[in-house]
Amino acid sequence: MTNEEFSNQFSTFLNSYGSVAQFGEQASRQEIVLDEFEKSVFLTQAQDIIVKSYYERSTNPQGEGFDDSARRQVDFSSLIRVTELSTTSATGPLYDSRSILFQLPTTTVNGVSTSAVLLIVNEKLCKYQNTTLKKEYVIKPISNVEYDRQMSKAYTKPLKKQAWRLFINQSTGFDLRSEIIPRDTLGNNESWKYRIRYIKRPRPIILEDLPDGLSIDGVSSETACELHPILHMDILMKAVELAATSRGLRPVQQTRQEQ
Repeated sequence: MTNEEFSNQFSTFLNSYGSVAQFGEQASRQEIVLDEFEKSVFLTQAQDIIVKSYYERSTNPQGEGFDDSARRQVDFSSLIRVTELSTTSATGPLYDSRSILFQLPTTTVNGVSTSAVLLIVNEKLCKYQNTTLKKEYVIKPISNVEYDRQMSKAYTKPLKKQAWRLFINQSTGFDLRSEIIPRDTLGNNESWKYRIRYIKRPRPIILEDLPDGLSIDGVSSETACELHPILHMDILMKAVELAATSRGLRPVQQTRQEQ
C-alpha cells in the first residue's frame, strides 16, 4: 500500500465513525478531518502495537507468536536481519569478569545513537581459531535475579554448549549491548563472534514530508511502511481505531442502535 493509498483509505474508514444528532437537533453527520501528520502519528503507533503484539502469543487475538505459523514468519520477513558481531564492537566495564561485551546494531536518530534491535529471535556465540569455526554455544538469556541465583550455587558456569546473556546500556541514548558469559575461555589464536537474527525496529510511517520542525521518532521526511504488504490493512484498521477512540467516536451503526 502506497502512502497515498494509506491516506485516502484512512479518511474513508475513519468517516465510518461519527456522531448522530440527538433528539431535537438537526440531523447531520459529522465529517472527521485529520491532517497528514496526525494520520502518520496514528499509523506509526498502530504499526508499533501490531509488531509487538504479534510477537507475543498472549497479546494478540489469534494466540500465535512469531514462530507459531508460516503466516507470522512471512509477516515479519521484511524486518528480519542477521549479523555477526566481533568483540571489538564494544568496550566498557563488565559486571562479571568472565563476560564478553558486544554492541548490538544501532541507528542514529537526531544525532543520538539508539538500538536498531526490536526483538532478538535467535542468538549464539561462536568460537573461531583464526578464521575456522571451532565451536558454537546456544545463548540462554537470563534475568538479573536468575544470575544471582546461579552465582549462589557451587557450580557457577553455564551448562555444556551454553552461554548466558544479560543486557546492559552504557552510553547516552538507548545503545543496547549484550554481556555474554561463556562456559569456556579462549585458547591460542582463538576469538569470539556473536551471531544474531533479530527483528529490527521499523521506520515510522510518514505520509508526506513534515513541516515546521515536526518529526516522528526523529524522522521528518516521507517514509513508506517497511512491513510486508499483507500487514498493511491490519495497520490501517488499527490506526483508524486509535484515531476514533482518541475522539470518543464509535461506528455510526452502533451509535444508532443504542439510541
